Amino acid sequence: MGVAASSLESLQRWRLAYRLPALLIHLVLLPLALLAYLPGIRRLPSHGSTMRSRIHRWWVRRLLRICGVELVITGQLPAGACLVVANHVSWLDILILHTERPVWLVAKAEIAGWPLIGQLAHIAGTLFIHRGDADSRLKVQRKMTALMRHGDTVGVFPEAGIPGPPRVGRFHARLFGSAIRARVPVVPLGIRYRDATSGNDAHEIAVFGPGTNFVQNCLRILSYPSLRAEVLISEPLSHLEQGRDALARQSRQVIENFYVA
Repeated sequence: MGVAASSLESLQRWRLAYRLPALLIHLVLLPLALLAYLPGIRRLPSHGSTMRSRIHRWWVRRLLRICGVELVITGQLPAGACLVVANHVSWLDILILHTERPVWLVAKAEIAGWPLIGQLAHIAGTLFIHRGDADSRLKVQRKMTALMRHGDTVGVFPEAGIPGPPRVGRFHARLFGSAIRARVPVVPLGIRYRDATSGNDAHEIAVFGPGTNFVQNCLRILSYPSLRAEVLISEPLSHLEQGRDALARQSRQVIENFYVA
């Protein structure tokens, strides 16, 4: 038993030994990637997309691969503006929402202070919201509406936190109102994590649960053999006249059906 545990620790150290330097090198390339955001460059066409979108997708997907995360996506985002709503398991979810196109992500204000992720979130254009602060919520809602009216994509985690146990929590409906005001569809997006080799559920590896800080969770993921992030991009919900509560319930049901399958 002791030999097996020692061998496991050696493998974990070995994975960290090559993944951490690869991660640092990739971060060094970030300023070069940001050149694609400059006016006059970001809207240049590139293989059916824009230069900004193409570089953005490459950088985020490469970061996931360095972390040992294999990405499997079913479905695609609709053309044009939309509100993407996803269940929340891990900080990896933030990266996953950026794998298809640049997204204005709404996140709790505490994330701004996280090492690495906080800085990346700022650069990516995250809208930070202070929980329990009505003024902060209204300000973010107005910004969300303006962005989507301008043609941008906004992403939210309507559970307002990570449930902890492997389940989909209650979806809070307030932020759905921005999609109604902007007259854009709501796109449910389900995320679940499995072991990339066995296919077994890997929720406990990926989850950023109570009692775990960001650094601990990051090291656990970096030292794990390989995760598979399975993502379902559902058909857009475009019947906005139903109201935000109905849209929240439908979105949660779609994601729950995928998550527990």
